[in-house]
Amino acid sequence: MKVMRMLRNRTRNACWIAFLATIVFAQANSQTSPSFDSGFKSRTMSHVRHLAALGIHDAGSSRERKAARYVSQEMRKAGLAVVNEPFAFQFFTLDDAVLEAGTERADIVKLAFNPYSTTSPITGDLVVVTTKVPKSVFAMNLNDKIVVVADENSFKMVSILKKPKAVLSLSTSDFERLKATGASSGVIRFHGKLGTEKSSNIVGALPAKPGAREIIVSAHYDSVRGPGANDNGSGVAAMLELARYFHASQLPQDVSLLFVAFGAEEAGLLGSKAYLKKHTVELKNCKLLFNIDEIGGNGAIHIDTGEGVKGIPDKIETQLPKELSDKATNDIRDPNQRWSLLSPGDRALWFSSNVPQWLRSTILKASAGLGHEIGEQNRTGSDHRVFVQAGVVATDIGSDGGAEVHAPTDVPEAVDANSIEVSARLVLGVIEDLLHSDVITTE
Repeated sequence: MKVMRMLRNRTRNACWIAFLATIVFAQANSQTSPSFDSGFKSRTMSHVRHLAALGIHDAGSSRERKAARYVSQEMRKAGLAVVNEPFAFQFFTLDDAVLEAGTERADIVKLAFNPYSTTSPITGDLVVVTTKVPKSVFAMNLNDKIVVVADENSFKMVSILKKPKAVLSLSTSDFERLKATGASSGVIRFHGKLGTEKSSNIVGALPAKPGAREIIVSAHYDSVRGPGANDNGSGVAAMLELARYFHASQLPQDVSLLFVAFGAEEAGLLGSKAYLKKHTVELKNCKLLFNIDEIGGNGAIHIDTGEGVKGIPDKIETQLPKELSDKATNDIRDPNQRWSLLSPGDRALWFSSNVPQWLRSTILKASAGLGHEIGEQNRTGSDHRVFVQAGVVATDIGSDGGAEVHAPTDVPEAVDANSIEVSARLVLGVIEDLLHSDVITTE
C-alpha cells in the first residue's frame, strides 16, 4: 500500500491529510489493454524535452507563453481544432513581513494570509503552537487568531482546517524566544505590491455535433522553480499523444472529445478556475474530466478515486469564493514561496469528491493487463479538483518516485517514459470503455 501523493504547493500539500491508499487496483494480466504504436515513447519524450528546455515557465511569464505556443502547435499537428482562451489574474509580491508581540520583533519566514483584502497591519490574539501532533493541533481553538507554528505540517493543517486571521512560521531561535515571552497578542506588519498578469488555456477539440456529450482530457503546462519535465511536461506529452491517437480513431459524432492544457496551475489552479467560469453551461454535458499530472515518476501510479461522491452541488456550480477565483495563491515571482493565500472558502476543493461507482469500476477494468501497480488514492491536488467541487465527474492520474519536482532536479533525464506510457494507456482504456457504455448517452 502506498501513501497518497501530498496536496502540492499552491494549496496542494498537506501531508497530515495523507491517507493510505485503500486499494491496489491491478497488477494482473487478466485482459489485453489498448496500446500505442512503437513511436509513442520517443514522441512523448520529445515533448518533455522541448518543454523542459524552456526552463522555468511559471504563470504569466514569457516562457509560459512559449510553452502555450508549443502546445497549441502540437495540438494542431495532432488534428485538433484549437482555441486559445486568455485570462488575467492578480498576484501579490511580498517584500517583507514582521511579527510584533510585546517587546519582541521577528522576521516572518512564511506567512499565510489574504493580501488581497487589506494592506493594514493584522492584529489579534496570538497562539503559539508548540505541539507537532496533528490531532492535538486539530483540537485547538485557532479560529480568528494569529497562529505561530513550529513545523510545516502544522502550518498546512491550520491553514486549511482552521479559520485563523493569519498563520506564520519563524526561525527556530525567534520561535523559542517568542514562546518564552508568553505573549497573548500580536501585530503582523507587511509590505508588498499587487500586480496583474495574463495566462491562457489551450483548448483542442475533435469534430462533434453541437450539444454532444463531452469527455475532457487535461494537463497543465506551466512549471514552478524548475523546468517541469515531470511536473508537468509528462502530463502534457501524454495528452498530446492521446489526441493524436483519437484523431486517427472512429469516434461517435455524439461525443465531443476535448483536450485542454491549463495555464497558471501552479499559481493556484487559475487556468481551471477560468475554464470553469467560461464553460459552466457546456460542462453540464461533461461526462468525465480526466486530468493528467506528474506521470513520469518511476514508482506506483495512482488515481484520485478514494472518496466516491460527496460534497458536490446539485448542478454545475462553483463552491469557491468568486472574489478569489482570479487571485494567485502564492508569490509567482518568489522561488522561496514566502506567502500563501489563506482562504477557508477553498475547503470544498479538498473535501468534495465526484467519482461514481461506474467510473471506479471502469478504472479497475482498464487497470487490468497493464502489468503495473495502480493505486487508489484521494485528495490529490491538481486542476481536476476545481471541477470536482463544481459537480463535474473528474479524476486525476499521477505517479510516485523520480526526482524532486518544483526544483531544478525536474529534468527529462529523471523522467520514466514507461510510466508515461502505462498511465496514458490507462486513460485510453477508461475513455474507450466510456465511449461504448450507456453512461455516455444518459442524462
